[in-house]
Amino acid sequence: MKYLFLATEDNAMQLMHILLNAIHFCENGHEVRVVFECASPKLFLSIADGSVKMPHLSRALELGIVDHACKACTATFNATEAAEKLGIRLKGELHGHSNLLTFVDSGYSLFRF
Repeated sequence: MKYLFLATEDNAMQLMHILLNAIHFCENGHEVRVVFECASPKLFLSIADGSVKMPHLSRALELGIVDHACKACTATFNATEAAEKLGIRLKGELHGHSNLLTFVDSGYSLFRF
């Protein structure tokens, strides 16, 4: 199965659960992608400076399941540099925002916590 995990909140606990589940699904044979939208890119600032520990993000990046963060939302929180430091690419093909239709058209089911 194919799953898109959508992070939308500025909530480290929620992000930890999203990443934990995305990794678990991936390690159990599912095709998984994680996208950061809305307020979630704000967390990049505290993760990049080390004030919030998020080892699951490192693992998700190693597995290649982090697809991208919304370019416009990341810029809104002045987190573009932090995203680059963390190795998270930015996409904004829908007026600066993520085009989630491409995932749906590719057969992904959406998970949002």
